[in-house]
Amino acid sequence: MKKYEAILAKIAGLKPYQKRKLEDYVSKLAVINSMDPQQLVDDEMVCRKCGEGHFVKNGRSPGGAQRYKCKHCGSTQCHDANTPLYCLKYKDKWTDFVLLMLDSDVRKTCDSIGKELEVDRKTAHAWRHKLGSSLAEVLPLEIEGEAEADEVYFPFCVKGVVGQEKFDVWHGIGHPDNQESALRKLEKVQEAESWQDIHLCLHNRDGDFDFHPIKIQKKGNVSEADLTRIFKGMGLDGKTIITDSEGSMKACMKKIEGVNHLTFKSSEMKQGQLESPNIHNNHINGLMNMLRDWLRQFNGVSSKYLSNYLKWFRFARLFSFENLRGFVENTLVDKGAYPRHRNTFETYKNYNTLQPNHIFKE
Repeated sequence: MKKYEAILAKIAGLKPYQKRKLEDYVSKLAVINSMDPQQLVDDEMVCRKCGEGHFVKNGRSPGGAQRYKCKHCGSTQCHDANTPLYCLKYKDKWTDFVLLMLDSDVRKTCDSIGKELEVDRKTAHAWRHKLGSSLAEVLPLEIEGEAEADEVYFPFCVKGVVGQEKFDVWHGIGHPDNQESALRKLEKVQEAESWQDIHLCLHNRDGDFDFHPIKIQKKGNVSEADLTRIFKGMGLDGKTIITDSEGSMKACMKKIEGVNHLTFKSSEMKQGQLESPNIHNNHINGLMNMLRDWLRQFNGVSSKYLSNYLKWFRFARLFSFENLRGFVENTLVDKGAYPRHRNTFETYKNYNTLQPNHIFKE
């Protein structure tokens, strides 16, 4: 009580403009408590089997959650099936978690988030990757006219405990009779030979950007075939894509119908000799400087989770407190988020075996 009275005394001593700022901040915090993530999910519930949205109540789960039966296919589910809230114990804390993850230029550790939300650090770690999975396919990058494109190279990294999923025979961490899978043998080669995890970065001229994983390879430029595989299906007809004059990128752009491809020479960028001031990738270069500084806080990011971190970085840059509700809704609208999170390892395994002459063999 004394602490509360001391706070009130300090508030009474604030200047009028300071009181207005405090009132505005408290009002924003109150918005968090007024939002019910479960209700947001209920409003957009669809069947995880057939995609229909017509249900009748069908008893309760052992944990007491309401279950529903699809009128179309007869399958049953809880209201939050396949969303990040599925199997979440503290569903009411999801809004606070989204705020803590996105509203900060400084990385929030799992320990700090755990303490603020009063959850275990392992829970905070799992939620972090559920958030990345829930943002993977929402708000696709919009390209109205022009966009810059460039490959971004990250060091291949296996971070943390190498567990059961990467062994054919498993007896426990560090057991001498464990038998490594072909994937784990490949990873050890990739670490020893300093392979790279390559993503394509697209940046429009409105300040938004996104990343698309290309492949993990040893060294050298990305092939024309790999770039074409990524660009096809992006709906770039009538758009202008600006890249450097690297051969694979130029050959790829010729195969993408309807694209206006503009190039510049990297050497001219360094010397400031560009023929047109608008043909450059300065936005991507500036973004990469910010991304490097941001990733440095993590002391290495596992290639298994790199896409999640890149999505986190993008949405942290886009985040505004005023649109907190919209961002929370974005994390819940994708009904494929939970299975995508559960299949993270299989997705990574398939992604890490795209090399035409890789040593991965089942």
